[in-house]
Amino acid sequence: MSTFTLQTWNLWYGGREVDFGQEKQYAIAAQFPADVLALQECWGNAAENLAPKLDAACAQSAFDNAVLSTGELSAVNTDTIPYAQAAVIRPVPGSAEILVWSVHLAPYPYAVYTALQGGGQTVADEEEAPRVRQIEQILAETDRICTELGKPELPVVICGDFNTPATGDWAGRSDRPDIAWGSPDALLDAGFIDSFRQVHPDPCTVRADTWSPIEPLTHAGHEEKPEPGRTDGAEPRDRLDFIFSRGLQIVDSVIRGASAEGLDEPGFVDVGGRCEHIPNQRRNRFPSDHQLVETVFTCPED
Repeated sequence: MSTFTLQTWNLWYGGREVDFGQEKQYAIAAQFPADVLALQECWGNAAENLAPKLDAACAQSAFDNAVLSTGELSAVNTDTIPYAQAAVIRPVPGSAEILVWSVHLAPYPYAVYTALQGGGQTVADEEEAPRVRQIEQILAETDRICTELGKPELPVVICGDFNTPATGDWAGRSDRPDIAWGSPDALLDAGFIDSFRQVHPDPCTVRADTWSPIEPLTHAGHEEKPEPGRTDGAEPRDRLDFIFSRGLQIVDSVIRGASAEGLDEPGFVDVGGRCEHIPNQRRNRFPSDHQLVETVFTCPED
């Protein structure tokens, strides 16, 4: 049975924060090819510039999110712009159709900061509410699309930068309080599978932090002010980038990217090359402040 590879990647302002950013995006994409690539922070034209280099079609309705596919692709009109782009694809010839979403949920308020300062579940729920509303709308649009296509069992992938961690990750880590995170949980409640955790279930041995490999572990001595709610200037690292699937068989899942600290854990593949913390990142080979997440699925039969 054949397989297809799907990746999700936040491009960090379209690649502008590193030298030759869009060229480096292509270098990574060519080194680690995918049949489907969900992109966030396209910043206008990054996905449109990358697609022809990969011989891929591109669905992009606004500045932020895009879905690229080397197979058949049809963009779907939804009311989730600009935070989510949908496309119906056939990843390889002869496969069944799949609905793929590239999502970039609301970045503020970033509830992790207050949760780590003891804000508790009530405050976390209040700050998570914008992202929960966005996920609920994505799920409603998913139901509408499946109904209009006459395919209630249509396989679906909802992936991207959620700007929120996973409940199970925090529950398994001693350095995190017991907080439930509503937007990822809403997908689990709707029957979706967290593909990376399906393959690497233990957050104690595989933390899989996708945000951020190049944020300094401390901001001491820097002139910039920390984000609101970040008291010590240090940026907490978490897994914020996900590939959720429904109706698909998962074969494997990895995180690809860079590590300024020489990360070595199962499920992480270092792409190689120079990697330094912000503000010394401009010559880094990996052109983002988010790691890339990849899942291999079995192709559904038509």
